[in-house]
Amino acid sequence: MDRRHLLLAGGGALAALPLAAAPRATGGIPVLETYIASRDRFPAAPPPRPGERLRLRRDPARGFDPRSVRVERASGEALGYLPGQPVQILAALMDRGAEAHALAEEGGGLRIYLHLPQAV
Repeated sequence: MDRRHLLLAGGGALAALPLAAAPRATGGIPVLETYIASRDRFPAAPPPRPGERLRLRRDPARGFDPRSVRVERASGEALGYLPGQPVQILAALMDRGAEAHALAEEGGGLRIYLHLPQAV
């Protein structure tokens, strides 16, 4: 299944995702601009530096929201979570094998990039 088929098959917001390749420096398809929520739960972790690449991990065991996506440094240090409402589709795609990462931006924002699995 090619990217266009996967993205359009879901309809709705998925159909609006860009299909062009992202710049090599970031990799992945840019899909969302957001921020890190729940930063107050990780006070010892300094905020990310602009341009820092961050890992995104699903956290379905989080009782508050089983669709949670945790934001971490490459070292595994937790920084917070992505806001629940905007990442529902991202969480569903990650549950089906897609990977994602974030790049920190000036002012505390994040740009999320999606990596779709290769067709078998």
